[in-house]
Amino acid sequence: MKTTKTPADAPAKDIARFGRADGADPDVDREGGKWNAGIIRGVSLATVGEALGHYYWLDQETINQIVEHSSSKGDTGLKCRFTHPGMSSDGMGRHLGRLFDVRVDGEKAVGDLHFAESAHKTPDGDLAEYCMMLTEEDPKAAGLSIVFHHDFDAEYEFQSDHEADYEYEDHRGRTIKSKRFKSPDKRNEHDYPHVRMSELRAADIVDEPAANPDGLFDRSPLARQADEFLSYAAGLTTEKPQGSAFDIDGDRAQQFLGRWLESHDLSLVPKKVAAMANENTPDTPATEITRESLLAEQQRYIDRFGAEDGVKWFADGKSFEDCLGLFADKQAELIESLTAERDEAIEKLASVQLGEDEPIETYPGEESKKVPFSQYVKGKKS
Repeated sequence: MKTTKTPADAPAKDIARFGRADGADPDVDREGGKWNAGIIRGVSLATVGEALGHYYWLDQETINQIVEHSSSKGDTGLKCRFTHPGMSSDGMGRHLGRLFDVRVDGEKAVGDLHFAESAHKTPDGDLAEYCMMLTEEDPKAAGLSIVFHHDFDAEYEFQSDHEADYEYEDHRGRTIKSKRFKSPDKRNEHDYPHVRMSELRAADIVDEPAANPDGLFDRSPLARQADEFLSYAAGLTTEKPQGSAFDIDGDRAQQFLGRWLESHDLSLVPKKVAAMANENTPDTPATEITRESLLAEQQRYIDRFGAEDGVKWFADGKSFEDCLGLFADKQAELIESLTAERDEAIEKLASVQLGEDEPIETYPGEESKKVPFSQYVKGKKS
């Protein structure tokens, strides 16, 4: 598709969120759509401008790519979910429907959201009806956020094709000449890289105000990425963040943090666990609680209450005295259960038929004559 040039002096436009891209009243049809489960026509997927919080710029070529990737999905359509899946959850139960007829509308990519019938009966309720009501009552309260993979080769090539001479003075006052990327769009005042896509995976509905004011991207990715990065480095999670944060690999950061803590004789423990350990070992000042002392205290729980309950109760911050009571209760329940099983077994054993009281003779005749069974069968007598 041919790229349409954007006038340099054209004003940046705010994206129409959940409603119509042209700013008109939302076009909601509750009985329309591919599955007769509802449709919102003309919703905006993206617009030319800054991807807030991501330090990227979407130009007209980006909009064209959104349309191309959406069209390539054919009758399947572009997936739409209720918010993005998180680290500890997938999109199960969040599926809303599919976007069809995605098209260019000036500086926007717009399409029609067809709700699936199942979106009316999700574990969280009727999400489809909620979205349609929200569109009618407050169409700017939510927006679509695209999920895609970067085409880094194309982005690098674009930047190389738009380099400009750049001069600056160093700390000694010397003039340094260099080259750097200069965006051809004058509205891109910070010269953010222009987005190029290798794959478009979904367009999800997200909240509007602080998290996503323009309905396109999550506005606070840095805080989220920092939390994921530091949680992995500190060993709070085993799921390594995708890519790297602050240009540092997560594994290398984890190793560095471990060495730093060890060299300073420090350890990271949850506040609740530290408070519990301090309660159980009042003679040990809080400043002297180490990883080794916590492990020793945990082992005391395991030795007394078993691996499963010991670890769980220790992590829950229960005192040793409370655990003694819980353990006694569990043992009483176990004894009661075993006693009931024993009584049931005795009752069943008593009802079993054990046979006749008197033995049955297998060969007629005098008692003194004993004939082996094999000879009896052959008709022979000894």
